[in-house]
Amino acid sequence: MDVRIYLGLLIFVASVSACGSGNGGLHDTESSARSSSSPTGRIDRCVDRLLQGTAARDGVSKEAARRYARKTYCARFEQKGWIYKDGALSIAAQTWLENGAKCATASEGQPARTVPCAAERSGGVLILGCALLRIVRRSEVKDYVDRLEKTGPVKCDDGTALDELGVP
Repeated sequence: MDVRIYLGLLIFVASVSACGSGNGGLHDTESSARSSSSPTGRIDRCVDRLLQGTAARDGVSKEAARRYARKTYCARFEQKGWIYKDGALSIAAQTWLENGAKCATASEGQPARTVPCAAERSGGVLILGCALLRIVRRSEVKDYVDRLEKTGPVKCDDGTALDELGVP
């Protein structure tokens, strides 16, 4: 499934707001009571960060949004070792989602086949899905964006300034 669909679902379910830096505080007492090094604690803090500053849409409960974020993103990222103790993500989570996107291609007289999607530029600008980048370590986001900008301009799909992405 295309990374934009995954991110779109997260945005739909959780109504993800712009990629602001937030207040940095996590308010889930259950997760703060867990050990900072336990997988469950890291997953809870990842979910907290993903949903920070969001409001559930009509008909979607806060718990449904939390379950979706946990199962679809944070539990998978924890299995791969991409969540820091504070719930921030490694840039590997973003690149994994990007590289996991699949597109179809076909040649005349040949059946369609699935291949990795190429990065798309619109008017010469590479448009990034920034929902996850807001909770990746800021230094990793900066290195990632700097690398992408070597081939042309880059901007967030939601209009967030690139220098506002990431957590300390």
